[in-house]
Amino acid sequence: MTTRIYTIPLPEATTPDERDSLGTQLSEQGVLGSDAIVEALSSQAADLTLTGRYALGRYYSELVATELEELADSALGAVSLYGGDSNRSGYYQIESADVEPVHAGGRDIWEWTLTLTNAGTRKSHLQALETLPSQPDPGHEFGSDLDGHVGIPAAARQVRAVDSTSEPTQRTRPTPVATVATEFGDVDRFDATTLSIDEPVLLYDVSPDAQAAVDVRVYDTNGRDSKFIEGDSGRVRAWQSVYAHDHEFTGSVVLSNGLLRLTIDEPTTADATAALEAEQWDADTDTWTAVDLPSYADGDLDTDWQPADVDLTHIGQARVAAQVEFEAVAGTNQGDVYAVDVDLERGRETLEVWAPESVAELPPPDLEALLEPIASTSVLDSGVEQGLVAREEVRL
Repeated sequence: MTTRIYTIPLPEATTPDERDSLGTQLSEQGVLGSDAIVEALSSQAADLTLTGRYALGRYYSELVATELEELADSALGAVSLYGGDSNRSGYYQIESADVEPVHAGGRDIWEWTLTLTNAGTRKSHLQALETLPSQPDPGHEFGSDLDGHVGIPAAARQVRAVDSTSEPTQRTRPTPVATVATEFGDVDRFDATTLSIDEPVLLYDVSPDAQAAVDVRVYDTNGRDSKFIEGDSGRVRAWQSVYAHDHEFTGSVVLSNGLLRLTIDEPTTADATAALEAEQWDADTDTWTAVDLPSYADGDLDTDWQPADVDLTHIGQARVAAQVEFEAVAGTNQGDVYAVDVDLERGRETLEVWAPESVAELPPPDLEALLEPIASTSVLDSGVEQGLVAREEVRL
């Protein structure tokens, strides 16, 4: 099995020296309501340094190399290293990544070196999905439901809800309200508002591949309509996974949780075309099906609202968030500009759409009508964040 760091393959990963897990002295502190903090106490060598090469063809080698470089600089916390040498498996914080093409004049082979700090293993830590249900103001007018649905992998074991990640006083065994089939695996959905805990933290154990498979994604299409390039020898992924907020997109922005996929084509100097498309996953046919959004061209709307800018504000395992600016390019409100905050969470079939807190007015009617088919009707923001918690912090 190929070694992976989170979702990224590390083919033929090797250790360049014999200092595996012996270098850095660590102090781990459990902080109330937050993930465990790993603090280095010395300046010795990193716990684990891995090297390898991507020789996967020019296109895919560069794509995966770029993903690895972005993951190292991302805001994601400790991620799983698994597959390959089981002695190295565990949760690691990426301290640095050196990723370069082997030859200055070619980009078909890339070399990489990862330095990692050990943050624990499945036997020392549990996955923790923190929730903080709240009602944003001014919110939205898509509905008035009060559910706070959150999702975890259906493959998870020992699921429990507690009131804190440090010496919890309340705990319960929650029951999922539904199990949904996503593109890459099943997700159990829980309603955080029906638990007997105000701000429940869902704790669970799960294999790293099952966790990563159902996490929320951001993609850069690289100008390609299909996620995969099909060939005689199989298929290769064409869309690049994005982990950096400041990623320079060469194609459309895609937000996906395996149930809902939102594609936003921003206008550029070279191409002024803008578009918003949405698709839902059909588990019966294992295909994406287009959502019929109303349009100005078809006479459904009096104003032609088109996406003008996408600003990624959060890229996490449980949710991704962005502020999307829309411009009225024709019709009644031509020339107006309005921004909405959007959240796509694991296990939800709809998009959370909020008016920014700094804006007093709700979205114009035609913009609301454009987003209504994919917008959540709940007025609650679940406030989910994925992390790790040391077992000793939540032990009875």
